[in-house]
Amino acid sequence: MDEGWKEIIMSIRSIDECFYHIQNGANIKQGEIEGGYPITRIETTSNDMFNRDRMGYAGITDLTKYDSYVLEDGDLLMSHINSIQYLGRTVLYEKIGDEIIIHGMNLLRLKANRDIVIPAYARYSFYSHSFRSQLANITKKSVNQASFAVKDLKRIKLDIPNLSEQNYIVSTLDKLQSIITHRKQQLEKLDELVKARFVEMFGEPVLNTMDWECKSVIDECDCQVPGRDKPKSFTGDIPWITIEDLCVNGITYNSKSGLGLTQNEIDEVGRKTIPKNSVIMSCVGNLGICSIAGCDMIINQQLHSFQCGKRVNNIFLMNCLGFQKEYMNKWASNTTVLYMNKSICNSIPIIVPPLELQNQFAAFVSQVDKSKAVVQKSLDEAQLLFDSLMQEYFG
Repeated sequence: MDEGWKEIIMSIRSIDECFYHIQNGANIKQGEIEGGYPITRIETTSNDMFNRDRMGYAGITDLTKYDSYVLEDGDLLMSHINSIQYLGRTVLYEKIGDEIIIHGMNLLRLKANRDIVIPAYARYSFYSHSFRSQLANITKKSVNQASFAVKDLKRIKLDIPNLSEQNYIVSTLDKLQSIITHRKQQLEKLDELVKARFVEMFGEPVLNTMDWECKSVIDECDCQVPGRDKPKSFTGDIPWITIEDLCVNGITYNSKSGLGLTQNEIDEVGRKTIPKNSVIMSCVGNLGICSIAGCDMIINQQLHSFQCGKRVNNIFLMNCLGFQKEYMNKWASNTTVLYMNKSICNSIPIIVPPLELQNQFAAFVSQVDKSKAVVQKSLDEAQLLFDSLMQEYFG
């Protein structure tokens, strides 16, 4: 940014000053009657977007009682009762045509004093470190969710520049956000391309539409599972891998947090390294997230690993397992979270086409991965710049 930009003068305003209306939505029981006007719900704000495909219905066709709850262009919706990581999630409603949407419960609607703050600027400010740290101070935690009171929210302070500077900030961040969204969509399309190629070459694997030989994965692979004891220290360079570290449907090399073990630390807890080229699969929570070990590594108890035999290509196996999530969810234990034990993991059915055909598919995936690497690099650069500007603008 140029030197002049650093001279921006911010005024400190409370949320109560910035918004003339902060209110919960209409208490409407959704789901029993379909049709009528759509109603917002917590899921409407999923992925930090206003999702028109994730609203509820209650057969409401008469707005007489709900006229004051109809959303208007520029309204902000904020989650104030949710899991703690999603608390404060805020989306901007931008009206399309003459649509009518009712503001439902458990989302606050904030209407901006537009002579003080632009709604789009306010939305970005609600994702700043400054706001999040103040929000943490007013959050009340319970067993399954967290919440905050409107009266406490109103006291939170925001740094507000003049309107022209707000417009500049919004325009800059919107452009970067557009690039980030486009890059993510490109990666999704490349993943869809791989999946489509798999079905084209091998048919639908769950139904085995091409009548390939079908086996349990343990019939064609060895497996290694992590021990129960967690290392007491991490001072080495053998990566310690968790679900969060996995490069989904790609190759995992490192811990994102930089954690690694020495051989002595591994021996102290009786662990064994998972060999390079193993297929790693999540067996807790979100089941069937798969990746390939790019080097020897140690995995935690949320993961299971397969070492392919002579008849199975590891890239083929990684993609084949991805089609079996329904099987995994069906047979997993369901206590607080879904969990597959060793026996269930090893029992997952897979098709076994000729190895030559599997290798052809793997070669195709490798070419697609090259394209994904280029897109991912561009995405990482855009995200890094976005994060840097968010810090500069909002602190």
